[in-house]
Amino acid sequence: MRKLLSILCVAILLFTASSCKKETYVTPGAQTIFTDTKSWITDDGGITYTTDIPVPDIDSYFDSSGAVLVYNDLGGGEFEQLPSVYGGITYRFTYTDGHVYIDAQNADGDSITPMPPKLNLKIVLVD
Repeated sequence: MRKLLSILCVAILLFTASSCKKETYVTPGAQTIFTDTKSWITDDGGITYTTDIPVPDIDSYFDSSGAVLVYNDLGGGEFEQLPSVYGGITYRFTYTDGHVYIDAQNADGDSITPMPPKLNLKIVLVD
């Protein structure tokens, strides 16, 4: 009887595990742009720095219906999504028609931020 119950339990586990279905959705409307930060500007005495990256593919329709993802290329095939903190500096992004803006601020939020380094970015536009 014990042996029969063991076989039944194993059969149920195998049946349950094999019935799980993984679905992958591929969006044909995704576009990837590789770029870098050209220059940083500050208008508050070095508390916050901003850079403007022109992305003409972000139009008013895309702005309201699409999605923008931004990643920092850390090298060696490693990417980290913004917002995030690198070297004590917090990076975040916003976007609007034709532009992605990257802001950099000291991680403590209120002291002078050193000039941020050039970032190599991967921007993914998803319809």
